[in-house]
Amino acid sequence: MTLRPTDRPSTARRDARAGDDRRESDDGGEDGSVREPPAANGAAATTGATGARGEADADEDVESAIPDAPGADRFVAAVAVDGEVLFAGPSVPAVLGVERTALLGGDLLDHVHPNDREPVADALSAVATDRVVTHRLRHANGGFVWVESVVDEELAPEFGGRVVTARRVDAEQAFPERFREFLEYGTDLVTVVDDDGRVRYESPSVEEVLGYEQGSTVGRSPLGYVHPDDRERVTERFYRALNDPDATPTLEYRYRTADGDWVWLESRTRSLPADAAVGHLLINSRDVSERKARERRLTDRNERLDRFASIVSHDLRNPLSVIRGSMEMARLKGDTEPLERGERAVDRIDQLVSELLTLARQGSGIDEPTEFALGAVAREAWDTAGSADARLVVGADARVRGDRGRLRQAFENLFRNATEHAAPDGGESVRPTDGGEDARPTDGPSDARPTDGDEDAPLTVVVTATDGGFLVADDGPGIAPAHREAVFDPGFTTREAGTGYGLDIVREVVESHGWTVGLRGGGADPPCPDDVAVPGGACFVVRGPAPHAAEAGEPWIDG
Repeated sequence: MTLRPTDRPSTARRDARAGDDRRESDDGGEDGSVREPPAANGAAATTGATGARGEADADEDVESAIPDAPGADRFVAAVAVDGEVLFAGPSVPAVLGVERTALLGGDLLDHVHPNDREPVADALSAVATDRVVTHRLRHANGGFVWVESVVDEELAPEFGGRVVTARRVDAEQAFPERFREFLEYGTDLVTVVDDDGRVRYESPSVEEVLGYEQGSTVGRSPLGYVHPDDRERVTERFYRALNDPDATPTLEYRYRTADGDWVWLESRTRSLPADAAVGHLLINSRDVSERKARERRLTDRNERLDRFASIVSHDLRNPLSVIRGSMEMARLKGDTEPLERGERAVDRIDQLVSELLTLARQGSGIDEPTEFALGAVAREAWDTAGSADARLVVGADARVRGDRGRLRQAFENLFRNATEHAAPDGGESVRPTDGGEDARPTDGPSDARPTDGDEDAPLTVVVTATDGGFLVADDGPGIAPAHREAVFDPGFTTREAGTGYGLDIVREVVESHGWTVGLRGGGADPPCPDDVAVPGGACFVVRGPAPHAAEAGEPWIDG
């Protein structure tokens, strides 16, 4: 639409706005139009009344020429090129909380946030029509509200202005147009939080980073999604940022995803200006789970290197010293006993090297898990690590998903632990009491093993699936309660010839699958499950494999 020249608000009103006391000349007005000289006597009053009516009529013409935009969330204004508001629609109070007369005759830019004035001025002076600019306008409460202004058709050339339709927008639409693409396609998660600590806006990347539908967490506190172990630390920093505008904390923490998993987020928090309409805090977050996993792998690798240094400096040097001394004794005495001692030392070094290689090849995770039968892997391990003086019983079988080769390593070390400690010089033992099953553990070596009175009975090792995983139990001498917490520590052993790394390998294999392993039996409380027919002995319980339904059938017994 184009305003007619007669629709222009009176020059007197514009002069009043500018504080201009200039008097009009006798031969014309300020706009060059010819005006009649003042009338004498009562004619002056009549002329003044007529002028007032004409001015009111002009305002009515302007209002009728620019109908107000429908809805209480927007208003229409006519704005000159220099920013003067020539007309303001009746919806101004609903949007800005002030009467529209507060805008009339004033400079629109005086009501625009200082940081937004340049793009608004550019839009008003641009040649093209339908320019859209998102900016802030001052509200009656002293703050600012976001509006989206469409600078539309040009006024008549005599006025050199534009029709502006200003629509109030919410926080999701409030960001300047130049940031819209960044928010839509950026990989970082942008969150705006109110001063009450609740989410007011979240960028579309929330779906990719966390799996939540955009807007689904709006109105909720983000602290409810933080991992319990991190929540206290994050809460303290979060509220510090809410209450201190100068606080800009950066922190890492775990955050719950839509499917219940946890991801590591790195978040940078910054306070928004007090007059910002979009919220109180701006939080920029990114997924750093891969980086944290790399850091964990590096930490694990460094820990293993520290273990290797300890082994090389102590555990390998001692057997080498024995070998040197034994060989020297053999040369001096000419007997073979020292040579046999040297051979045993060489065997120990060979075992240490094998276990060191196993530890070196361990990772913090598994690459390509497969599904396999638990019993089959146990039998394969028994073929390698079993003893002629022992037998393996596979009870309830089940299919699990994991790394078959590494699980076999765990079984081999559990089997060696059982058979080696059952030998006469195997270290810890339990001495049976009158109570039978209430065996009392002792810390010294013993030639006896609880075998129901038959000392020649073979050691029995049982592998069976359970509701929450599987277990490996034996009827050997067991492990003293005082040592239960230490058996998985690197280098811990109760055998003179032991390396102390077998059960450490078991723990690493189990934890690399995301499972847990614990020790029961041997007088410990609670005992091994009642349905495992193994009197006394050690019982290692693995939880977490989530095995498929146990396969029915008769127990498999070797030996």
